[in-house]
Amino acid sequence: MLILTCPGQLQRLEEALRRSLPATLPVLGTVMTVARGNPAGHEVLVDSWPHFGVVLTRLRPEENRDAGDFYANQLTVYYQDEGAWRALLGDTQAVDWTRAFQMQGKGD
Repeated sequence: MLILTCPGQLQRLEEALRRSLPATLPVLGTVMTVARGNPAGHEVLVDSWPHFGVVLTRLRPEENRDAGDFYANQLTVYYQDEGAWRALLGDTQAVDWTRAFQMQGKGD
């Protein structure tokens, strides 16, 4: 799991996600927000870079104050590789399973 913070990486990711619209729409919106100043305090995670199989966006842990607020704890996901998605869910701390959350997204 890698957290993308570099503007160049975010721009390359945005371009890649645009090529797969409309499937990438939920995650693309958050990537665009992060790349343009990130007023909501989100972060963008990928399983690998630059050839990613999964993109996950979430509220930064330090911004995530209410463990019961599933609306604020919203995640968006786009995956091209179901195996990579399952690995990210099962073997990393990408999703905090102790908090209420909602997840929106789509895979290819």
